[in-house]
Amino acid sequence: MARVRATQRSAPHAPAGPDGLESGARTRASVEEIHFPNGNSARRITVPPDTDTAEVLQALELPSTKSLLLVIGGADEMDPALGSRLQQLFSRGLAPAAAECDALILDGGTQTGIMALIGQGVAERGHHSPLVGIAPEGRVTYPGNAADGPEGSRTGLDPNHSHFVLVQDEAWGSETNMLCRLATTLGGDIPVLVVLVNGGHLTKEEALRAVRRHWPIVVIQGSGRLADEIATAVQTRSLPASDAVLAEIVGDGDVSVFPLDGAVEGFERLVSRRLGEETVLQLAWQRFATYDSNAVREQTIFRRLQFWILVLGVASTAAVLLQTFLNGLARPPPPSVDLLRYLVVVMVASMTVLIAATSRFKAGTKWVYLRATAEAIKREIYRYRCQVSPLVERPRGVYEQGLASKLKALSHQPLGDEPHVTALRPYRGPLPPPKGAAKGDDGISPLSPVRYLRFRLDDQLEYYRCRIDKLDRQLVVSQWTVIILGGIATVLAATRLELWVALATAIVTAITTHLGYQQSEAKITQYQQAATDLEDLKAWWSALSLEQQSDYRQFDALVDSTELVLQSEVSGWVLNMREVLLRLDSRHEREAEGAPRKKELPA
Repeated sequence: MARVRATQRSAPHAPAGPDGLESGARTRASVEEIHFPNGNSARRITVPPDTDTAEVLQALELPSTKSLLLVIGGADEMDPALGSRLQQLFSRGLAPAAAECDALILDGGTQTGIMALIGQGVAERGHHSPLVGIAPEGRVTYPGNAADGPEGSRTGLDPNHSHFVLVQDEAWGSETNMLCRLATTLGGDIPVLVVLVNGGHLTKEEALRAVRRHWPIVVIQGSGRLADEIATAVQTRSLPASDAVLAEIVGDGDVSVFPLDGAVEGFERLVSRRLGEETVLQLAWQRFATYDSNAVREQTIFRRLQFWILVLGVASTAAVLLQTFLNGLARPPPPSVDLLRYLVVVMVASMTVLIAATSRFKAGTKWVYLRATAEAIKREIYRYRCQVSPLVERPRGVYEQGLASKLKALSHQPLGDEPHVTALRPYRGPLPPPKGAAKGDDGISPLSPVRYLRFRLDDQLEYYRCRIDKLDRQLVVSQWTVIILGGIATVLAATRLELWVALATAIVTAITTHLGYQQSEAKITQYQQAATDLEDLKAWWSALSLEQQSDYRQFDALVDSTELVLQSEVSGWVLNMREVLLRLDSRHEREAEGAPRKKELPA
């Protein structure tokens, strides 16, 4: 008789979360240690379907891992002749790759089909990888558990698994939500790979959820049913019109096809690469994120320095004028005049330090260089994602090597004649970074023409429209401020308060300088031209016939033209910013030279 050790854990109940992703239910979980006849022991917990995944993971007591391997597919209707070949792939391919990448394996947990093959493969490798099975409690049996119902109505749990999560339900498919929620929680910050073998309608639902979570899928072609349907659709670049779910899996998913009779070593390399290595596209996003985050940092430094230089310039002018005004009121001058004199010295000295820092660290120049490079990398990312789209038939090419070459060239491309040596702080956030891609775009999936228009062209067009509106409002406010200050200066001069005209002039000069490095007028012109060009491209594409839109050469023309418009807008900004930076440097030099004379004004 098998020995069973059981414990009970409980927690207060809470309502389930939206979409079942992070259910808030906390309830009683039964925990057991199952001892199988083969000598293997497994930890088993039984929970309601809406149990919080945090409670499930706490009860499982899983070891920490660096990646997650989710295996879905055929437990039924699989040709027995395929078992031998699949056993080789799992035992000599998948199990070693999982152990090498320190992966946790998640599957259905029963002693049938691919779950039994995976268990056997992991056992043959010494149980190096945690193997967690998810199944409905009412459909499985295991040592120490008396099976209710007619004989054959339940399936035994696989004796080579290390952990089981049994969902309190009687129907197959009731465990799908728990499996996907657990995978989502476990794969929050580690690589996730889905391996699909054979499979029916339940597997199709699991594959769809994986696609919507942007998990890559490896499909074993030749294993039958759903796997072969997906492989055929991917290879023929056709979306099944009668099956919306399958069309979404093929159209939106990151699907790799591996033949059942392929080399076992090739399957091991494929799994290891997708689990343990970053793809060239992920490396490109990492490079973009590094340049983007550092560009934002340099931009912030540059704008803060310019802001305080302008503020100190206006404030020191106001202090000098106030000191002169107080000197003319009474003799001897009041004590506050001496305080103002020291204040002017401090402000002018501070401004001199900031001007020196601007000249020394060149935050503006670094900002321009980093931003231009980041946008160039993004353009190559979108070109690559369009080139690898399974829905656009094009000649075969090694597009990964092309993207890698472009990244190398862009990272060593100087901007003009000045060196741009700067320490780049590493980026450690999510990929793509926030605002790096359009809302709803994972940044990784291949792009069809429809998705490119939505995630690239339309998103950039909306950005231009919003920026034009915002910049126009800011420009109008600034221009009215300058006009009003000009009127105030005229009134001051007419009322014999011409001493204070200099203050109004200083404020106008500060606003004009601010507008100069903001490039509001130039940006509005550039954004308006780019928006018009993008609208023209969208109209041209809409006018093409469906046959023309399916031609990869027309798609390439759309992508190249769109990216050229975006490149032209960035290039124009770079040229304008270089001129602005040169003018600011000249102005700062004049201010630094005039600072000693400003201190001597209120003698």
